[in-house]
Amino acid sequence: MTITPLNGGDAVITIHNIRLPIVEYRGHRVVTFAIIDQVHERPEGTAKRNFSDNRDRFRSGEDYFLIPKSEADGFRTFGIEVPNRGLTVLTEQGYLMVVKSLTDDLAWTVQRQLVNSYFRPQPFTVPQTRAEAMRLAADLEEQNEVLLLENKQQADTIASLESLFMTGETPTQFCKRLNGVNCSQVNSSLMRLGWIYNAATDENSKPRYRVASRVRDRFLTERPRKISAEGVESFIKYDLILLLDGACRLHQLYMKGDLTMKSKWDGRHTLAKYDGGDAQ
Repeated sequence: MTITPLNGGDAVITIHNIRLPIVEYRGHRVVTFAIIDQVHERPEGTAKRNFSDNRDRFRSGEDYFLIPKSEADGFRTFGIEVPNRGLTVLTEQGYLMVVKSLTDDLAWTVQRQLVNSYFRPQPFTVPQTRAEAMRLAADLEEQNEVLLLENKQQADTIASLESLFMTGETPTQFCKRLNGVNCSQVNSSLMRLGWIYNAATDENSKPRYRVASRVRDRFLTERPRKISAEGVESFIKYDLILLLDGACRLHQLYMKGDLTMKSKWDGRHTLAKYDGGDAQ
């Protein structure tokens, strides 16, 4: 088996708040299409489609590998299943080719993190002199202080959201409390982020939103209810229910300007307490 779990198989790395296993195959660190969609917050199947659309440009053994079912056990230790038809994994070069069309701010941030931290981990250089050791200690202390500050700010934000978050509210209801958000566009934003999809088969009917598998029970969950009306065949409607981690992520997107805002927004980022109103 040529899959190499680093540090006894327990090595993970955090990219954009998502913990990923570190997997090597034939001397290359590799990622799956699902991992790319997850860290880039793209709809499921985006990376695979980009690969398929440009398949003739990718070189086997250089840009990607096709893992046979016979090697499934090695990947299963990382929580990665290999289907009967095999699993395509991408090297750094293949990954960069697949995400070439992703040019938003998040894409640039994730690409930099994956390349610098995952595909090209920096080797640790042992200081050779006392001066080098002191400089290294000072650098590490400065980095630690920055991380502590960032962690404190993140913890304060989460604590604030925990005190204001109401269990059972919908994404629209939560966003109604974010000053300036265009609440009529919340579901469109969630579609763009790949959090939900429209399960309606008739393009002329009202949307029937469902939670995408990659965020289900992490950012969102669903609550089914039966809809019945005279002269109309009854059906099951799934209400979108926001979870605390999803609220934290929506608040991050709000602060970064990634949600659709009202044209007359005053520019202030504030979060109001729950007022008991119903979400539409």
